[in-house]
Amino acid sequence: MMLCSSLRDRIQPWLRDYNQLQSFAILLLYIQIGCALIGSLGALYNGVLLINLAIALFALVAIESSSQSLGRTYAVLLFFAILLDISWFILFSREIWSISSADYGAFFIFSVKLALAMQIVGFTVRLLSSLLWIQIYRLGVPYVDSAVPREADFDLRTSFLNPATPAVVRQCSDSDEILGGSIYDPAYYSSLFDSQDSRCSYGVFYSSLSFNRIPI
Repeated sequence: MMLCSSLRDRIQPWLRDYNQLQSFAILLLYIQIGCALIGSLGALYNGVLLINLAIALFALVAIESSSQSLGRTYAVLLFFAILLDISWFILFSREIWSISSADYGAFFIFSVKLALAMQIVGFTVRLLSSLLWIQIYRLGVPYVDSAVPREADFDLRTSFLNPATPAVVRQCSDSDEILGGSIYDPAYYSSLFDSQDSRCSYGVFYSSLSFNRIPI
């Protein structure tokens, strides 16, 4: 009983940690990619594995681009991928499991059963991943309440994966103007060059006067 309570106390904070959930979800994506690559070596019935590989790669692109529209597209693709997996199991799993060694070679049978095994692992990971994305989306909901204007692709959140953070209005100060703000100001640049030219000309003029005052 104490073991279960301590385990629950450890799991609940982890389920509320957005960053850890996102990291674990990305790890699950890599597992799906690995299963799809290994399962694609099967001689037959590997089309669904290639589809799942494309969906997992699309999910990584959605994460890297931080696009809300791509995130919603991946959510739809994940739903249909699970339906496709269920249909594939209904249609082909029994046929693959009962394949006869009299009709095919040992390597052929091994490759097909390997594809089935990788499909089972990938389907399990996708189910877990879908539940994880639901929890991630629920954790992202409290960040929606913000009156800060957002960009066109921002919608209500920064992305399907990353929580939105309020936009910080840049406060200009003298140090900002010196260090970074005035770097992009052409007038400031021209004033710098003008001051340097005037200093150089003054130095040349002063040196010429000093040279003329030397007695011969």
